[in-house]
Amino acid sequence: MATALIDDLQTLSDGIQASGRLTAEAVTSATRALVDWSAEAFESTLEAEDAVKDLYAGTDELVESILVSHRVTEVQVRTILAALHINRSLERAAHNAARVAHLATPPPRRSLVDEAVIADALRAMGERAAEMVRTAVDTYERRDVNAARLLSALDEMIDRENEKLSDTILSIEVNDPELRRWSSRMLFAGRWLERIGDHAVNAAERTTYMMTGPQPVAEPNALVATPRNQR
Repeated sequence: MATALIDDLQTLSDGIQASGRLTAEAVTSATRALVDWSAEAFESTLEAEDAVKDLYAGTDELVESILVSHRVTEVQVRTILAALHINRSLERAAHNAARVAHLATPPPRRSLVDEAVIADALRAMGERAAEMVRTAVDTYERRDVNAARLLSALDEMIDRENEKLSDTILSIEVNDPELRRWSSRMLFAGRWLERIGDHAVNAAERTTYMMTGPQPVAEPNALVATPRNQR
């Protein structure tokens, strides 16, 4: 029975890592689809999202099977719960990547300087978001309790990039209906890329929980960080 439990926990870990790699690929492909208008990248994004969905369902089923079939220790419970939450974060990140890919459309006037600035900003955000997903999965694989801080710093950077992108888009003259539609789509794309960063941080924080357990509750007068929303 102990050997079967170890095998199931390893399968659980392998599934999370596979899902993470696919999610990072989805983010990279979605960014290419968005800024390069690549039909191939669009299809690759949707294929990766579908694969992540399959792994997501399989992980949920495996967690249920483990809890029903085995007696687990407190540490193993944390491992299972962390995997469950990371699984959800990766599924959401892959879904947001698909949302980005679906927003892909060529700008109405390629000569407009702001359009090149927007495309460059989105490309940079997509690359950072994919890097964050890869880092979160690497954190989980190595059981690194310190990487959550690095990801939080990267997330602040992608948040600032999204704010700058939004300011650029909102400053564009939108008398042209076609340009207005394109700008709105790019605004949403930046928002979804920013959300992917949030999910990467959530995953890393769950790895920290898995390794250290619940953190002490802060004193009433202490500053408490605002929890990161799941979207």
